Amino acid sequence: MTSEARFIAKNEDSWKALEVLLKKRLAAEDVREFARLFRLASHHLAYAKTHYPTGSSLPYLNRLVGVAHNSFYVRERGSFSLIREYFASTFPRAVRETWRFWVAATAFFVLGILFAGFYVAGNPAELQNILPAGMADGFAPGHVPDFGDGDVDWDYPLMTAIIATNNIAVAFNAFALGLLAGLGTIYILVYNGLVAGGLFGFLHQSGADMVTAYALVLPHGVLELMAIFLCGGCGLMLGKGLLIPGDYTRKHSLITQAKRAVVLIPGIVTMLVIAAIIEGFFTPLAISPWAKLAFAALTGAGFIIYCMRRRIYHA
Repeated sequence: MTSEARFIAKNEDSWKALEVLLKKRLAAEDVREFARLFRLASHHLAYAKTHYPTGSSLPYLNRLVGVAHNSFYVRERGSFSLIREYFASTFPRAVRETWRFWVAATAFFVLGILFAGFYVAGNPAELQNILPAGMADGFAPGHVPDFGDGDVDWDYPLMTAIIATNNIAVAFNAFALGLLAGLGTIYILVYNGLVAGGLFGFLHQSGADMVTAYALVLPHGVLELMAIFLCGGCGLMLGKGLLIPGDYTRKHSLITQAKRAVVLIPGIVTMLVIAAIIEGFFTPLAISPWAKLAFAALTGAGFIIYCMRRRIYHA
């Protein structure tokens, strides 16, 4: 076997792998491998030019590297295509693949809601022990908020700002505190479920207009809560990486789970931004509370459909 034949036999598998990637639309996870194979083929081309200037490998590598070069730099310039690919495919696929974690996060939150909701409904004075001090001041036992413009106890812009800020902080604390073996994430989810459940349990018990109350929160709150559940799922993934490393070291397992979780973060941030826009421009509208609740339901259903579809567009 000639030297060039050995050179071809040794490296043709990587060249064929590059050809395969050139024929497909790259997903986000393929880009790193594409770049590696492209650089490797470029080195092989330089080697062939030096050692086999009249051989058969040089024309082939010239063509392969030329096509890969054009494709690689077109892809680098096509940042909009990468963004579109992320939201059309990568993010919803990551949501589907990590469903066990965010379903578990949702369950912890709902557990807090149910416990505090029923407990405070039977013991309204206990709300003071659940809500943060600044939020609890306007909810004294026996008082019925009417949610009107003149109700000093429910300052809508202030309360929605508190809720929105709280939910954003909750979302990212739920993620970061997963480093405490997942226990920090569970605490954040259960505690904030207690706050939400206690608040609405009190309102139900006090005879407040619950349709209006839910209409003040849910149009933007649906996306905010989903973002919290996804961040909570990310935190539980970190906890799993630390507690159940499987066949890997804890460090390797944590890094692997962190990489899976980080894929979700741009999508979660976008959800929180959209929720803030809804809160600023739609929630305050003087329209029927039922219309706002219908909008909230459509928002939730739309997000679920978006995530469950296998692909949003085709090349």
